[in-house]
Amino acid sequence: MDLVYEFSADLAENLADIESHQGKILLVQKYIKQLLNSKQVEHSPDFREGLEWFNVSEPLSLEKHLKDKLVLLDFFTYCCINCLHVLPEIKRLEEKYSVQKGLVVIGVHSAKFEAEKLSKNVEAAVLRHEIHHPVVNDGMVLWNQLQIACWPSLVLIGPGNIPLFILMGEGHTSTLDLMVEAALDFFKDKISTASVPVISARLHLSPSTGLFFPGRVAVQGRKLLISDSGHHRLLLVDSNSGRVEAKIGSGDSGLTDGNFLEAKFFFPQGVLFADEDIAYVADTENHAIRMVDLKNCQVSTVAGTGKIGSDRVGGSVLATKQQLNSPWGLALEPKKKLLFIAMAGNHQIWGLALEDTKIWKKSVKKGYCVALAGSGREENRNNSYPHIAAFAQPSGLALSGNKSDCLLVADSESSSVRKILLDGGAVSGVVGAEKNPNNLFAYGDKDGKGIEAKLQHPIDVCWSSRLKCAVVADTFNNKIKKIDVQKNSCETINLAGNATSLKEPGGICADDANNRIFIADTNNHTIKTVDLSTWKLEEFPIVFSTEVDSVTRYLKVEEATLLISNKEMTLSYNFLVKFKGPLKASEDAPHSFRILAPDHLTVDSKKGELKIRDECRELHGSVEVTFPSSDKDSQVVILLNVVTCGNGVCKMENLKVVFNIARKEDVQHDRSFETVFEL
Repeated sequence: MDLVYEFSADLAENLADIESHQGKILLVQKYIKQLLNSKQVEHSPDFREGLEWFNVSEPLSLEKHLKDKLVLLDFFTYCCINCLHVLPEIKRLEEKYSVQKGLVVIGVHSAKFEAEKLSKNVEAAVLRHEIHHPVVNDGMVLWNQLQIACWPSLVLIGPGNIPLFILMGEGHTSTLDLMVEAALDFFKDKISTASVPVISARLHLSPSTGLFFPGRVAVQGRKLLISDSGHHRLLLVDSNSGRVEAKIGSGDSGLTDGNFLEAKFFFPQGVLFADEDIAYVADTENHAIRMVDLKNCQVSTVAGTGKIGSDRVGGSVLATKQQLNSPWGLALEPKKKLLFIAMAGNHQIWGLALEDTKIWKKSVKKGYCVALAGSGREENRNNSYPHIAAFAQPSGLALSGNKSDCLLVADSESSSVRKILLDGGAVSGVVGAEKNPNNLFAYGDKDGKGIEAKLQHPIDVCWSSRLKCAVVADTFNNKIKKIDVQKNSCETINLAGNATSLKEPGGICADDANNRIFIADTNNHTIKTVDLSTWKLEEFPIVFSTEVDSVTRYLKVEEATLLISNKEMTLSYNFLVKFKGPLKASEDAPHSFRILAPDHLTVDSKKGELKIRDECRELHGSVEVTFPSSDKDSQVVILLNVVTCGNGVCKMENLKVVFNIARKEDVQHDRSFETVFEL
């Protein structure tokens, strides 16, 4: 392979001096001819027998299935962000040059971490990242035989299994396209148009949970936001009942703003609430930050263009024109109105200014996005100056609540948790990794202090004010661990309960008000909770309902918390809509309501009509709900649909009433409640 490396380097250098496309094609073909005429060229070894394959009905062979094809080998490992960046480049190539035209792409998985060596995890990654071409779990065999040096590496093999070119790293879209076009033309008489035994991996899996590789979770009161990453959408869920209140996103990948049904995401990851009505999303494969207006049911892009960027500074253009690079995790600094972004793709921490602000001697104008920490080199380098420090695929962020306030970073590729002091920006290690900043293989599974502790590719971290410590999703160890930021120590949490064990947990957030932690158990396609008193792990069931309209925009929402007795009783709910000014209720149109309540409550009618009163100036409705004897909290939601008329225009409007019910012994309260809407 030494000659192939040498030829590839020379070709790349000489291509830059040629302007015309045809001139570049001829140069590539000249190099192919020179390589074939060289007596030093060697045939590529075939895939070893007994390897596990994905997306094929039988193991492939360079000698049997592919000897008359142009074969592109993509040497990758599924945790590597740069490898993930290559996938869209390959997809565009596959769409242009099909198997029938002579090109076959094969992913050669060559694991870095121990967890990545397991075929079940490789298969999950193939599904998660929607890889449709054949993939083989190589175990570094072909990697060593072809002298591959880094992830990702692309090797183009011609008919007769002769390696032609090798490209290292990402960003070779145009060069790769050129090489494939030139090679197919050069070998046109030898290229076979026959198909290969390829099948779709997604056919093998249809989780019953309704989720598909959920990436992250965030909680705010009764609201739980889930990035249902494999479905390219978000779910807004009641954090007590698990009932889905809104599906945010069409489910198709893309970058589209608009209402919840129209909006499109592409493998969204980090989510957080700014308040009850506004949430932010790291839309990872769109290389964008999205804002979700939960009150008006709208999604908008606040940073990023949809195209991957290589800028390591930022701040020269508005955030909506700033190219980003695989944003993965988010944290909000409320005092400075700054949204921290873990930019996994270029190994930096960025910030989006929600208001004019200043941090670490850097002033940032509202609506601009800038690099705040990390040189952009993939290292585990600590330094008092944030821009001299370096990260290795930072993926999760959390603000600590201790005396030395800091931004905690789950630095995945260095297998460590690190911190950035909010006062000054100094970067230091907390647990994991080792002293050599260039050694990104210092991983393991060991409790302890500082670099004595070992993690394996942690992806997310959160802060629990109840525990007074951080909790990290130690993803490839399938564990969660407590991190004492003051003592720089790490301790595994021994989980109890009968819930299925964790499989590559990708997201974690603390719900301190309810003494629990939420976990996005990614490869189990579930959300789980951990009780902070008993460490009991339980599955948090997600309840989908056809009654929940994902695009409903509510003109008004009223919410109240009711404290009632824990004894069996029946409560009456009355709702009144009053019209002011020129507005009236349409006399001919139907006005209705419906009730959403847990199954253990008895409702006299799930649906009903609103009655017109006072010459169409009022609408009235009522419903009775029977509560069994219980200490269990619950929620009753009433959805009203009314038609208003005024100034010659009639409109259909939606109103919503939310009653949060808390139960307690010996509570004195009314048995009848009324909500009034004034329109």
